[in-house]
Amino acid sequence: MNALLDGSVVEISHCVFDLDATIPSLFCAQAQHCPDKIAVVQDGRRISYADLAGQAAGVANALLASGIRKGDRVAILAHRSVDAVAAQLGVTAIGAAFVPLDPDAPQQHLRQVIAEAQAKTILAGPGQVTAVMDQTPVISLDIAPATQADFEALVSTNAAAITAADLAYVIYTSGSTGRPKGVMVAHRGVCRLVRGQSYADLGPDQVMLNMAAVGFDASIGEIYSAVLNGGTLAILPDPAPSLDRIEEVIAENQVTIAYITAGLFHIIAEHRPQILAPLRQVFPCGDVLSETHVKRMRAALPHLRMINGYGPTENTVFTCCYPIDENWTGGPVPIGRGLNHDHLFVLDEGLEPLPAGEIGQLAVGGAGVGIGYLGRPDLTDASFVTLQTDDFQGRVYLTGDLVAMDGDGIVRFHGRSDRQVKINGQRVELDTVEYALRQDGDIQDAAVVALRRPDQSQQIVAFVKPAPYLDGNTDLATDVLSRLRTAIPAAAVPSQLMIRDSFPLSASGKVDRKALLAALETRQTIKPVQPASLGGVIRQVWQDILSCEITDENRTFFELGGTSLQLIAAHALLQERLGRTFDIALMFEAPRIRALEQRLDAPQTSDDPIAARRAAMARSRKRSRARAS
Repeated sequence: MNALLDGSVVEISHCVFDLDATIPSLFCAQAQHCPDKIAVVQDGRRISYADLAGQAAGVANALLASGIRKGDRVAILAHRSVDAVAAQLGVTAIGAAFVPLDPDAPQQHLRQVIAEAQAKTILAGPGQVTAVMDQTPVISLDIAPATQADFEALVSTNAAAITAADLAYVIYTSGSTGRPKGVMVAHRGVCRLVRGQSYADLGPDQVMLNMAAVGFDASIGEIYSAVLNGGTLAILPDPAPSLDRIEEVIAENQVTIAYITAGLFHIIAEHRPQILAPLRQVFPCGDVLSETHVKRMRAALPHLRMINGYGPTENTVFTCCYPIDENWTGGPVPIGRGLNHDHLFVLDEGLEPLPAGEIGQLAVGGAGVGIGYLGRPDLTDASFVTLQTDDFQGRVYLTGDLVAMDGDGIVRFHGRSDRQVKINGQRVELDTVEYALRQDGDIQDAAVVALRRPDQSQQIVAFVKPAPYLDGNTDLATDVLSRLRTAIPAAAVPSQLMIRDSFPLSASGKVDRKALLAALETRQTIKPVQPASLGGVIRQVWQDILSCEITDENRTFFELGGTSLQLIAAHALLQERLGRTFDIALMFEAPRIRALEQRLDAPQTSDDPIAARRAAMARSRKRSRARAS
C-alpha cells in the first residue's frame, strides 16, 4: 500500500484494478513506491520513475501556463521517445487529453487530424516544428523538468476533478469517406487494460519493448503496461528498424515482453526467430496469424509464451487474448477469451445474441469501451449502442468483426462484415483509398481490393481507369502512387496499381470487386530463377517480397508498392541470399536496384556498423555476466 498526498490509499499490486483509477493516479503511486527504479530506457539513457514524474510535471506546468485546462486536447508530434512518454503523462495529469501523431505521416493527413481534433496546442519533438502546424500554438518538448513532488502536487490537486470516465486520449483511424475518425478513450479503458488482468504477467519485473508506431494504439498498451505497473519501458527509437537492430535493443535492455504486429512476427519467424530468445512473453497481434509461422516459432523457442492479442481501438487496444499453449494443436489460431471487466456478445443482424458456435458480429461492453468518435455523433450512434440481455444491460461497441464463440467462451475470428482490412497491424478502410484515388485529376474511376497472401498478411491492390485526356505514354502508376503517399498514411497506399479501360460489373450494375480479386488470385506466381548477378539477386528478392514482376528498375522499392515492413523482410532475405550483413540504411539511401547493387558491390570497410554494434553488445553482455557473478 502507498498513501498519496491527499491521504487516500492506492494498492501497488499490479493484480488489483480500481474502476475509479486514472492514468496519473496510478503512475504517481508507482513513482512514490519505487522512485529510484528505472522507468524508461532509450539508447543508453536511463530515466527513473522520479525523473520521469519530474519531466511530466514540467510538461504539465508549461501547458497550464499556456492556458490549457481540463478537457482540452493537446497534439503530441514526436517519435517514440522518453519525451513522448513524459508528454502523455503531463497532459493527463492536468485533465487534458493527448492526440498522438506520427511525424512521418503525410503533412496533409497531419493537418487534417489536427483540425479534426481541434487541438489547442501542439507539443513538438526535436525538429518537428514544420508547416503542418498552421496557426496552432506550439510548445517544444525541450522543457525544463520539474520535480516528482511537483507531479504529486498536480495529481493531488486534480484528484477530485479527473475521473476514470474522463477522456484520456484520441487516436485517429481510417474513415470510409476519406475523413479520419478520432476514437475517444477514457482513463478507465487504459487502466483496465494493464491492471487486474490475467492474460499476461505485467508485473514490475517486466521490461516492455516500445516498438509500435506513434499513433498506433498498441503503443498505449506498451507504455502503460510498463509505467503503471512499476516495470521498465525499453524504447526502440528507429522508425524502421532492421531485424539486427531489434535484436540489439532486446538484448541490450534485457527485454522480457513485447507486442509485435502479425506481419513482423511472420518475418521474424521466417528469418530470425532467435532474436526473440530473451523474451518470456510475446503478443503477435493486429491481424490473422499464420499457423505455419506460429508452429515455426514454437519449435524454435519452446520457452516463449505466445499470446494472440485481438482488439479494436474503440475497446482500448485488447478485447480478447489467447495463450498459444499445448491446448492449441493447429488450425486457425483463436482470438481467445474476453479480458477481465469486458463482456462479449455474438449478435445476429437484429442485434440478438446467438447460441454458441454460430457466426455473428462481435459486440463488446464493459470498462474498455471508448467514449465514441470525436465530433461524429452519427458514427458514434451507429457503432456504440445499448444492449439488453438477460444478464447485461449497457453500452456496447459493435466491432464489425464476424466471430463464433464456443461453449467455453473461446472466440474464433471469421472475417469482416465491411471493407475494413488490417495492413501491418493498422486499420485501413478500402473506401478511404478509393476516395483518395478519385480525388486525383488523372483518375476517372477506381476500385480497390485486399489480397490475402499465404502468410495471412494482406496487400491492397488498386485498379484505376485513367482520365480520358491522358496518352498512353504517361507513367500513371508511378505518378498517382507518388501523390497518394503525400495524402494518406503509408499503410493505406496500395502495393500495386493496375490500369484498366473498364471494370467488370455485377448483376446490379455495380463494380464487381470479387471478380477483380479472383483475377488476382489466379495469376501465375512469379517463378524464382537463379540470378547470375548481384543486381539479379536484388531484383528476385524484391519480386519475392512484393509479389509482382519488376519491369522498370528505375522505380524505387516504395514506388513499386513496398512498405517499411516489407523493406525489413527484403533486408533479411537479401542478407540470407548474399551470405553477409549490411546496414538496412543502405536500402533507404539507395532504394533502386542498380543504386543498391553499386553500394553493395563497393569494397567492405572495417567499420561495418552492424559488426561494431554486435561487438558492443557482446562486450555489454560480458560485463553484465561479470557483475552478476
